[in-house]
Amino acid sequence: MANPLKAGRIDDFAFSLAAYIDQAMHNEWQAVKGESLPDSDQGAQDRRILFAAIAQGVLKFLADHGSDLITSEESGNGGLNQHRHSMAFTVDTFRTPLP
Repeated sequence: MANPLKAGRIDDFAFSLAAYIDQAMHNEWQAVKGESLPDSDQGAQDRRILFAAIAQGVLKFLADHGSDLITSEESGNGGLNQHRHSMAFTVDTFRTPLP
């Protein structure tokens, strides 16, 4: 089985979905504003808290609704050959409680 997807927490941010979101924010800010996103103020910590919360919620939702992500498609031959896709993953480093 693949490694768990890492949502990220403030105390465990590296290599997580939250870190990817933070990097994307830096990239977009630079592209739009033409300057680096400030990283040395209270806003930087607040931003990371927000990104960690979003990442935790998204991955927890996907984990809880994994069966909803399974798709089936019947071929044009009356359904004799079905093609099925499924996704399976585990989630790590989300803060509890989440639904």
